[in-house]
Amino acid sequence: MKDIKALLEEYVAALPLNKSISIPEAERRAGLFLTAQAQLAEIRHGFTEELIKFTSVQAAVYAQQLAKCDSGKITQDKIAVEASAEYLKAREDLESIQNDISYIKAHQELFSNAHILYRALAKGEFNG
Repeated sequence: MKDIKALLEEYVAALPLNKSISIPEAERRAGLFLTAQAQLAEIRHGFTEELIKFTSVQAAVYAQQLAKCDSGKITQDKIAVEASAEYLKAREDLESIQNDISYIKAHQELFSNAHILYRALAKGEFNG
């Protein structure tokens, strides 16, 4: 995720529009943010594949831990499972990948809006 955050920082640096820019610069930035979206789509796909694995692992760990319980009381057993170190680790891993996907999705939306803005500027659709 460290490499992805570094990549995102490069794109975020191109976001500000604090001065007038030329049409060629607007075109360049529109293309840049379209490229960013394509890269993030590929990255997000990889994370989504990992999410599937982490979801399966969490379910398997839950089932394994539940099978170890022998109190005879399902509520007590479920509490014990959800408090087990193995299940907590599996759940944290799953939540971490979900968080990473949300982070990537937020940047995809941001870069989509940036692409639209710069494309419109390049076409001269804004009268400052």
